[in-house]
Amino acid sequence: RLKQTPRYQTLERDLIEYQERQLFEYFVVVSLHKKQAGAAYIPEVTQQFPLKLERSFKFMREAEDQLKAIPQFCFPDAKDWAPIHQFASETFSFVLTGEDGSRRFGYCRRLLPSGKGKRLPEVYCIVSRLGCFNLFSKILDEVEKRRGISPALVQPLMRSVMEAPFPALGRTITVKNFLPGSGTEVKT
Repeated sequence: RLKQTPRYQTLERDLIEYQERQLFEYFVVVSLHKKQAGAAYIPEVTQQFPLKLERSFKFMREAEDQLKAIPQFCFPDAKDWAPIHQFASETFSFVLTGEDGSRRFGYCRRLLPSGKGKRLPEVYCIVSRLGCFNLFSKILDEVEKRRGISPALVQPLMRSVMEAPFPALGRTITVKNFLPGSGTEVKT
């Protein structure tokens, strides 16, 4: 006969379990800016989803520290950039390690915003506890597709992805999202 220790549910444990079921924790857009004329470009988070990080104080502080570090990972070469006409998008990832050894994966797509003339690239970055490069690469493909039509289409897609039920092992994710010209698309 095995003795089982009682499992006490706490708000923090519930929060951790919920976060582990989410596909990602947050999504940011990082852009290059100059603080002063003649200075090098500095990467900064220009958009964030969700806007409010709903976590306990410990997780909030860790998330804020991560948000400060992410721009440097998205543009480690920020000082080397200048406005350009063309740029083939690129996908890359990085790993953030917390004080407790926990890992967060950053999945990024660097692309040139639509427009005319010379402009600077920006990076779309998904931060997740999940190590699934192929999955997040496909999500970033959809982000890039929508971003090409209108930047306003990216946030509704990311909301749909975040709200999608976490799939069982070996199953697919189904996300419904509206795309102008195509209607409501279902992606799996």
